[in-house]
Order: sequence, then C-alpha cells, then structure tokens
Amino acid sequence: MPSIILCVDDDKTILTAMRNLLVSTLGKTCRIEIAESAIEALEICEELANEGNEPKIVISDFIMPGMRGDELLVRLHIKYPNMIKIMLTGQGDFSAVIRVINEANLYRFIDKPFKNADLVLTAKTAIEARTSVTLLNEKIDNLAVRMDKLESK
Repeated sequence: MPSIILCVDDDKTILTAMRNLLVSTLGKTCRIEIAESAIEALEICEELANEGNEPKIVISDFIMPGMRGDELLVRLHIKYPNMIKIMLTGQGDFSAVIRVINEANLYRFIDKPFKNADLVLTAKTAIEARTSVTLLNEKIDNLAVRMDKLESK
C-alpha cells in the first residue's frame, strides 16, 4: 500500500503545483491527496483512517481561513501521533512554529514561496524517516516477544 501524503492549502494554485510536483517525483511510491481547508483535511484523514490507510505525511499551509495550519497539525497529532507534520509558512510567526514543534512534533517548516527541490527533498526524507521508525518499532516488538519467551523458560 503506497504512503499517502496530504497537502493542505487554501490557495488552489499552490495546491495544484504541490500535487503536480509530488506526483511527478514521488507518484510511483506515494499517493498524493489534497485539501483546500483544514476542515476538509480532517475529513479526508478520518475517511482514509476508516479505510485503514491514514496519511503518513501532511504538508499544511499556516495561514488559512477557518482554522490555521498550526491548529490543524496539533489536532492531527492528537489523533495520529505517528503522522509526519510539515508546515509551509510565508509569515514570520515563529510562535506558531514553536507551538507545532512542541505540541505536534513538527518535522519541518518550509518558507513560502518554497523551492521545488526543497519540498521534494523534505517529502522524501519524511517518507524515509517514517519507514525507519516503523521498522524500528517492529524490531522492538519482536525483541519484546523474544524476551518474554526467554523469561518464561
């Protein structure tokens, strides 16, 4: 099952550019979903989670009407703590970035306008990080089972 990357931005031009860039560079290994608002992003995550395949990575704009990106990422972290969160910001609001670092385990923030290579590299390293954590957790679980077996002998 391919990893899902969810891109969230209220600017359709930026959202389309992100989708096209990520599909052209990561489309063979990832599925790219888009949302035009934080509320839509939450709904998409819920639908995908119900199918057993919530997004592994979310890339969200900071300034959006209704709910800002920092609030979205904090809410997503509560429901999906292993999801990798990336925030795009054209604003110098470092208090929001610090909030997301502290409350949502922010992986990275990228200044807007973003450089294509920077966004792609960040997405690739996020996928690798998520894969590494998953494999490490599986190894830890296997070791715990083996230790239990040894202790019972």
